Amino acid sequence: METRTGDTDEERGVTAALQDEPFRLRSYQAEMVEESMRANIIVVMDTGSGKTHIALSRTVAALEICEPKQLVWFLAPNVALCEQQFQVFRSNIPGYRCILLTGKDAPELWTDQSTWDNVLHNVRIVLSTHQVLLDALTHAFVRMSRLALLIFDEAHHCISDHPANRIMKDFYMPLTQNPDHPPLPRVLGLSASPVMKARATRDGLQQIEQNLNATAKSPTVHHSELIRFVHKPELSHITYSAEQSAHSSSLPLLVALQMACSGYDLTTDPYVIELQDRQRREQGISRQLQKAIISQKTYCKDQLANLSRKGEAMLVELGPSVTDWYLNKCILEFKRPESSFSTQLFDMPTTEKQHLTKILSRMPLSDLESCERSLLDDLSGKVEKLIEVLLAEHSPEFTCLVFVEQRVWVAALAEVLFRDARTRDLLSIGTFVGSSVSVKRRANVGDLIEVPNQQNTLDEFRSGMKNLIIATTVLEEGIDVSSCHLVICFEPPKNLKSFVQRRGRARKQKSKYIIFTPEGCSTRDWESLEADMKEAYLDDLRKVKEAEERELEDESETLYYKVPGTGALLTSGNASQHLHHYCALLSSGQYVDTRPQFQFEERADGSIAAKVTLPISVDPSLREAQSARGWRTERMAKNDAAFQAYKALHVSGLINDNLLPSPQGDHEEALEFHTSDQAPSLVEVSSPFDPWTPVAKQQQQNSHVYYRSLVRIQAPGEPSSQMILLMPSSVPKIPDFSLYWNETKTYAVQSSWLSGTVLSEDELITIKLTTRKLLHSVFHSRMTEGRYDFLWLLVPSDSHGLAMSHEQLRDWNAQAFEDQAAMHRIQEEIHSPANLGLVHIQGDARRYMLKDIRFEKAQTEGESPQLSVVRFPKRRDFLHRIPESNHDNEAYTREVLLDAKDCILSNLPASYSIFTLFIPSIIHKYEVYMIANTLRTTILKPLRLEESHLPLLVQALTSSSTQEDANYQRLEFLGDCILKFLTSAHLMAAHPLWTENYLTGKKGRIVSNAFLSRAALAAGLDRFILTKRFTGSKWRPQYASAYLPSHLPSTPNPTQPSKLLADVLESLIGTSYTLGSLPLALTCLHTLLPTISWTSPTHAATTLHAAAPRPLSSTHSTPPVLKQLLDYPFTNPALLTEALTHISYTGPHALGARSYERLEFLGDAVLDYIVSTRLFAHRPVVSHVDMHSVRTAVVNGAFLAWCGFENKCMEKGMVRSEEEGEMEVQEERALWMFVRRGMGGEIGSGSASQDALTQHNLTRSLIHDSLSQDDRYPWHLFALTDPPKVYSDIVESVVGAVWVDSFGDVGACERVVEKLGVLGWLDRILRDRVDCLHPKERLGHLAEEKRVVYLGVGEGERDGEEGGEKVDGDGDGHGLAQRNGGGERNRRKMYKCQVMVGGKKVGGPVAGLRRLNAETIAAWRAVRIIEGVDDVGMVDWDGVGEEEEDEEEEDVWHDAEGGIPLDNTQEC
Repeated sequence: METRTGDTDEERGVTAALQDEPFRLRSYQAEMVEESMRANIIVVMDTGSGKTHIALSRTVAALEICEPKQLVWFLAPNVALCEQQFQVFRSNIPGYRCILLTGKDAPELWTDQSTWDNVLHNVRIVLSTHQVLLDALTHAFVRMSRLALLIFDEAHHCISDHPANRIMKDFYMPLTQNPDHPPLPRVLGLSASPVMKARATRDGLQQIEQNLNATAKSPTVHHSELIRFVHKPELSHITYSAEQSAHSSSLPLLVALQMACSGYDLTTDPYVIELQDRQRREQGISRQLQKAIISQKTYCKDQLANLSRKGEAMLVELGPSVTDWYLNKCILEFKRPESSFSTQLFDMPTTEKQHLTKILSRMPLSDLESCERSLLDDLSGKVEKLIEVLLAEHSPEFTCLVFVEQRVWVAALAEVLFRDARTRDLLSIGTFVGSSVSVKRRANVGDLIEVPNQQNTLDEFRSGMKNLIIATTVLEEGIDVSSCHLVICFEPPKNLKSFVQRRGRARKQKSKYIIFTPEGCSTRDWESLEADMKEAYLDDLRKVKEAEERELEDESETLYYKVPGTGALLTSGNASQHLHHYCALLSSGQYVDTRPQFQFEERADGSIAAKVTLPISVDPSLREAQSARGWRTERMAKNDAAFQAYKALHVSGLINDNLLPSPQGDHEEALEFHTSDQAPSLVEVSSPFDPWTPVAKQQQQNSHVYYRSLVRIQAPGEPSSQMILLMPSSVPKIPDFSLYWNETKTYAVQSSWLSGTVLSEDELITIKLTTRKLLHSVFHSRMTEGRYDFLWLLVPSDSHGLAMSHEQLRDWNAQAFEDQAAMHRIQEEIHSPANLGLVHIQGDARRYMLKDIRFEKAQTEGESPQLSVVRFPKRRDFLHRIPESNHDNEAYTREVLLDAKDCILSNLPASYSIFTLFIPSIIHKYEVYMIANTLRTTILKPLRLEESHLPLLVQALTSSSTQEDANYQRLEFLGDCILKFLTSAHLMAAHPLWTENYLTGKKGRIVSNAFLSRAALAAGLDRFILTKRFTGSKWRPQYASAYLPSHLPSTPNPTQPSKLLADVLESLIGTSYTLGSLPLALTCLHTLLPTISWTSPTHAATTLHAAAPRPLSSTHSTPPVLKQLLDYPFTNPALLTEALTHISYTGPHALGARSYERLEFLGDAVLDYIVSTRLFAHRPVVSHVDMHSVRTAVVNGAFLAWCGFENKCMEKGMVRSEEEGEMEVQEERALWMFVRRGMGGEIGSGSASQDALTQHNLTRSLIHDSLSQDDRYPWHLFALTDPPKVYSDIVESVVGAVWVDSFGDVGACERVVEKLGVLGWLDRILRDRVDCLHPKERLGHLAEEKRVVYLGVGEGERDGEEGGEKVDGDGDGHGLAQRNGGGERNRRKMYKCQVMVGGKKVGGPVAGLRRLNAETIAAWRAVRIIEGVDDVGMVDWDGVGEEEEDEEEEDVWHDAEGGIPLDNTQEC
């Protein structure tokens, strides 16, 4: 019994009647499932109380623990019920092959074992009539050992010689006497009537129990809850005056039929004539002829008698006018050769049909139109009473069932109510009659045409399209009919079973049950039965009433629990509120009910104990709690149970010391966890690390020790130049790099270590002088006169890389390097102009490089020679290519001619000046590597990185603001993924009791920019980040004195974006992974995030594997279909079961299981890891922007759900029919079919799953073709789908389960992801460079500076119109926007929006299932228009008149910045 404060009666329906309402097994249903797991039982509950849900849950439980070849066999008494239950089982348990066997399949013709084996191949659930199974057992085609569970629907049929009883009596019960018999199937019976019948006759119930070897069980612990949820209708009687048969004289046609029947001449009967003819030719015919004459029965005479009897009965019940219409219609239909009714007489010999036609042709027939016009002229008093009742009871919510005895009355009454003006517009009428599948049945003239598509009648009744069904007894039991406000018995029920089961159809609140009774007939029998029925549940109602009164008692004892550290107080008064709040935070969604479930039990001493069950996402060890003692009231028992549950949650660490839903931990980690992840955009950082400061210190300490490096530069086709670079401290080896002279000429730079040296004072002075002369030749304006305390020194070397000796260097310095007149220098170096220096004109600061000396004019005209020169670059940055905008400037590449007499030449060869020009770029390169090397040897020392790793480390430290080609963004993308993966694995292993919401919250804080930026600051990474672009402007050489502490300027600390700090930390993680895979990345986490006690992935996988749930039984294994779908053999199938268990699941094995959320949390990280590492490793290299968009494209929910639907396999089976014989069939199986969820809920069988499948089937070929061929990702097509989140979740949860089961084998996970199709589409995207940019982002790029706005046009039905403005039904470009759903979602309102760019409408309004879906489609269309693909103009929004503006006043504006579900880690 469940206490639900404030529930209305309408909320207490047993089934989830409202769309999107979550379904959970009621406590009384769960009680029955648990009883069935322990023993054979007959569940005895009222009609409409949910017995089918019990059968579904019990079936799943049996299939999970039985042998793979065993079957669950569901038996129903008639074909209609079998067909209905087949649909229920197939939709709710889609993962197991389910077949329906009835007489329609002609199983009596399956005469060999191989046929049965083929039919049952891969079958796990069979639904059939009793006779089918009885025949199969009789002929030993099926044995009891093959069955795991037998379900008898309408179990009260198991009596006497009924096939249900013969199954048990002949094949089940004998095995119980054999001690060595194989395990017998469990038996589950379902019935509404035995408990009521038991009060009337206990012996009858005991007989059924004995026949089924089961015990009748009704909910006892939760029986009061059952009473609350099953509404009893009000019983009343309607008396009517019976019409007399004397009225038949007014119907000439009926009189003629009666006379033809009474005066029938047997000698003219074709059958008798045939027998007489055969008697003359054959022996043994005399007896047949004699029997026909004595019995006066032939087929033709029987047809006349049957039609006459039906007419006489209808005259009494329905009246003369209806009878006349009926007789005329039957005869006219029979006589019409093309009539479909006539073809029902399929086995009537031609002679018999001709004879019968001759007789009926003599009848006084009326035309059918006149009969229909007079149909209502003379109705019986009983029909008039029926119409009066229907009119009196009609309401807007009216639903009614009318039970009648005869099949022909169903159509006749329907015709009357349809044509009567009083009911025509009030009632939408359907009919439902039983069907016979016997191949021996011969049709009768008196049978009206049966109504086709009877299943549609029930569907339309459930949906509200019809509000009245006229039916025979076939709707009494089993067949699912929505609960009604009114049930009418047009004739009194024939037995107690019919009375009870018809009554059970009227289970709406304040419903009525009306029985028509002739005047003069006593109603005492039914009143007696009513009293018996009341007695059956009156005690329960009295107990409920007593319990409600007891709840008003004052039981004020309070329980207390005080947290020592904080003083927070939990009491029995506030515990329930706390517990509900905790459960509400566990999960949310359309189909999830996370409220705690309370159950109550009355103890022997009269006290009440309570048990609370928390949602399945809670660890099994904490899922249930009992009240500590018994109480007088349910209220206090409930409070006690809630108190014990919440206290246990706190003790386990799931509730913090303030008694709030937040996990506990050590103090430092808790502080980190609770720190807000809303970091300021700019944070104060330390001054950047300057590597020259320690160099200056080293020089000061030992000024004569230098480390040497040979630096060589060379352009293609030119000789190399080299110098030796000396530094006071060791420097890392710099990898080769390029210097860009212009757009076409590039210098390659190589450096190599030379041995260190100790310089004498003279040598040091000479080298400093040499360095200054070299630098002064180019940077004279940026140098301080008289300063020689350089931090690095330059020495020319020969072509072999050998440095000049001290003497050579001294001589080199002693040369007159002063500028000289060009004419003088030309004469000295006329044959070797390469030795000449830079050229300039007196008084002009511009420098030129000499290319050639021309003497032509000097020889012919006596003028001075001309110098062909090229402008010496003013650029100082040669590390970066020349921007495109500078390519047209020829000043630095065009040769000009200067008169030698006007020029001055430098004595320093130009090659030295060119080398010196590159010095700022070269020194900057060294500076960057010195910064990275310092980080490597200090903060990152635990990683043990080599100097060869410095290039990657430099890239990791380089911000995009430097405009370097190689910056940290790709590494940050990788590191972000690695961090999330390692964090997820660590949290899963470290916190086995945490639910997914705790794990997600903690992970979110660990990977947040706020946490990572604080960690970067704490580690000191902020000093090493490279943020400034090198330009070389204002460059000056580093002087040692400038770096002495006394000379360092005092400047305020700079600020940097917090995201930059977080990104660099993640890029270092990516670098570590690139260099040493996950182990080195984990070391990096230990180093940079030391506040977390990280768990290695290997240890995490081992821990999780050990803690995984155990198999449900020794026979629990992975279904072969799932092995085929996933291409992975689970060693622990319970992990796969958990991965497929939705939080709504409440089945028999729920207590020891857990829902998939934790595995989905892990699998999300594993999938992200697989995709991201593939993107990073792909060649050619994928940019970080493209990596983000591609990853979003292949891990978003719509795509994963689509892959899940597409990943199917075929399960073979056999079917056999009389017409086509044995045929092999292929049934599709997909992963989603195996989801364990609450039976009857929306996830697997309701409108949500049907809509998802409908949407998938409508769009699958379009999406598949687009993914296969288009050069852009089809975001707009995925926007046409809106699958429930569960369908993408299970893809990730299965990946997580594989990771745990394989002890963290990512390769195994990759194979599963590839099998699911994700990696195949990823490879195609990368191979063909598919553009995955989201349409909303693309539109923002195209709009440039214009503002993009998504204008909500308002909500409306799917009719394409709203507020007078047409919604583009072809907004998706494929005509699917208006038809991409089904079921309830087809009636759900659509979101409509209009794109505006720069104040102008682009395209028309479009509709989508959700806001984002509509905006995606609208953006896609707008992009096509702007790009010129679609020829649709832009409408000026400013031109809308006042009247139109008034019409649009309900519109809602949304800026373009919101609503894009893209990877939010992408750097803007």
